[in-house]
Amino acid sequence: MQTTYFLFVAALVLLHFVTTGSASIIVANNHNNSASDHNALLAFKAAIFDPQRIIPTNWSTSTSVCNWIGITCNARHHRVAAIDLSYMRIAGTMPPQLGNLSFLVRLNVMNNSFHGHLPTELSRLRRLKYISLEGNAFEGELPSWLGGLTALRYLSFRDNGFSGSLSGRLSNFTKLETIRLGFNFFTGNLSEEFSALPKLKLLEIQYNQLAGPLPLALFNLSSLQVFGFTSNSLSGYLPAHICDYLPQLQGFYLSLNNIEGEIPSGIGECSGLQVLSLSYNKFRGYIPKEFWNLTTLTQIALGGNDLTGKLPT
Repeated sequence: MQTTYFLFVAALVLLHFVTTGSASIIVANNHNNSASDHNALLAFKAAIFDPQRIIPTNWSTSTSVCNWIGITCNARHHRVAAIDLSYMRIAGTMPPQLGNLSFLVRLNVMNNSFHGHLPTELSRLRRLKYISLEGNAFEGELPSWLGGLTALRYLSFRDNGFSGSLSGRLSNFTKLETIRLGFNFFTGNLSEEFSALPKLKLLEIQYNQLAGPLPLALFNLSSLQVFGFTSNSLSGYLPAHICDYLPQLQGFYLSLNNIEGEIPSGIGECSGLQVLSLSYNKFRGYIPKEFWNLTTLTQIALGGNDLTGKLPT
């Protein structure tokens, strides 16, 4: 009996140490992770210049990073989940320490004065779903590590100084819903690998230097709502059955390119189309009668082509 009692007491003591030890480890890990976020943001703070002095004043080491302006933490882990410093006139660079924000889901620094190259350490942000770098002065080619951000849903580099070819690495983003790469210097041809983007809704790569034909894969993206390639050097023809697999298409922007041939009669099957912009290409022939089935159209641009015939009354 005494032996049984002794073993019971010993088991309780052991359980107590195991439980408290595990709790201590969890607390220590949480503290280390929070410290990692804290250090990453301090490195970010040191790499930027804020003329309004908002960041230097508000990002104080005496308060939790979750209370800093532009920072949002998740409720469960109290880790940094979002950085939104848009329209703050901030200048500076992206430090590599940002790659340590392992719970970051959203990164938005649009309309500032950031410059330089994007650090490869950002490839570690596996939870990132939204990234917007519009309206800055970043430079270099589209980073190859973007192909590793498999959770990404929104990608926007508009109005930067990126140059180089637009590679097929984008096809790794199986969850991507929005691509906005306009007003850059991307060159080369578009890839058939766009077919690997089944959830893509908005595709805007206008005002670049893309050349070659439009890949047929682009016309098989059944979720696509906006198709925007204004002002490139694209050539070739539009497919005859252009709308067979684009049931949700609302905006089709292809002005200021070198597309030739006739406007396909299949355009009349885009029942939800609201904007059709095909001006200043090399289209010829008649406007197909099916064109007038587009009862939802609000804007039409066909000028600057070699179209013939009369418009119906």
